[in-house]
Amino acid sequence: MIDFSNPSPISVTIPRHVVLGDGSSSQIPQLLSSWKIPPSGTLIVSDPEVIKLGLLEGVKDSLHQAGYEPDIFDAISGEPTLKTAENLASAVRKKPFRSVIGIGGGSAMDMAKLASAMATNRAEIRDSLGAITFPNEPLPLTLVPTTAGTGAEATAVSMLSVDGRKAIVLSPQLIPRAAVLDPLLTLSLPAKVTATTGLDALSHALEAFMSRKANPFTDTHAVAATGVIADWLKAAFDNGRDLEARRAMSYAAFLGGLSLNAGVVVGHSVAYTISNRTHLPHGVSCALALPYTVAFNIPACEARLRKLAEIVLKNPGASATDLALWVDYMNSYLGMPRSLSDVGLGPSSLDEMVEECLTRYPRPTNPVELSRERLKPLYEAMLAGDVEGFAIRCAQRA
Repeated sequence: MIDFSNPSPISVTIPRHVVLGDGSSSQIPQLLSSWKIPPSGTLIVSDPEVIKLGLLEGVKDSLHQAGYEPDIFDAISGEPTLKTAENLASAVRKKPFRSVIGIGGGSAMDMAKLASAMATNRAEIRDSLGAITFPNEPLPLTLVPTTAGTGAEATAVSMLSVDGRKAIVLSPQLIPRAAVLDPLLTLSLPAKVTATTGLDALSHALEAFMSRKANPFTDTHAVAATGVIADWLKAAFDNGRDLEARRAMSYAAFLGGLSLNAGVVVGHSVAYTISNRTHLPHGVSCALALPYTVAFNIPACEARLRKLAEIVLKNPGASATDLALWVDYMNSYLGMPRSLSDVGLGPSSLDEMVEECLTRYPRPTNPVELSRERLKPLYEAMLAGDVEGFAIRCAQRA
């Protein structure tokens, strides 16, 4: 299952310290102390919903008991924009902060990454888009997810919206010094958020597994993440107070983040073209694109996808097409849209979306080379919600 045939060296970036388990967020003061962070030198980046749910209280209490008096930035609403990032950069430069803690979903954690970098660097956010090496090392960063899906606590990417389009800041320097995975913080997640973030984690694992940059390290985590999600996401969705399911999904999301060392494939490009027009949450767009992405890549990696299907579906006769159909089934079970029509997009949008996918979000990591001729049938199938027919046609080319 794990391919060791490629002798080329691989390079991965991972958090230096990982704390996992019930109540683990109470250990943040010990981390700060070990880094010699002074009592008044910490900024917490979060969002109003996390604060409303009271998820910050335990962390603040443990910090106060240890003598820390953190500042809080919570002006993050929905998926962050360039303006959000600029406001945060201004705030973090007003005081001599020594560390940053991000507590929340992917948006809060992504903004915390930028805060840690902007505190020590004077660059404008717009000038930092894309791959970048910051002249000065960012502040020590601790990330604490309150959802189970984005895997931002394990990645070197910060995502934001610039001029209405998805954009990223990418740097190994954005990897947190510590990732703290406390399943207790996910117990209050609504079922819909459990579904969208869980499917986001699944998209990370499956897309990384299909990537041209896949390697033994990323395969190990992608396969494990997919298996855990297959076993536990529905349970977490059905009963949000199922702590064992919440533990499993917190772990799976982190594994999915680690697998992103291989990058993502065309599914994320397609997802961006959807969300740019519908403003759907990132996880919803990724979930919608995912079964079609699996089908699209069958010609290039049928054997790998078939082996993964056998593991995930616990069926030695399962096929790569079965894997695509299982993803579609998960979308249905979890109440996700299953076609472009479901999200209000029609035939008139397809050519423009194909062009945007190809030119604005090219994916050299995708195992099947992208072209207009190949992408148009994917979008047409997605418009109709025809995963099975598209997968069968793709499998015939394998």
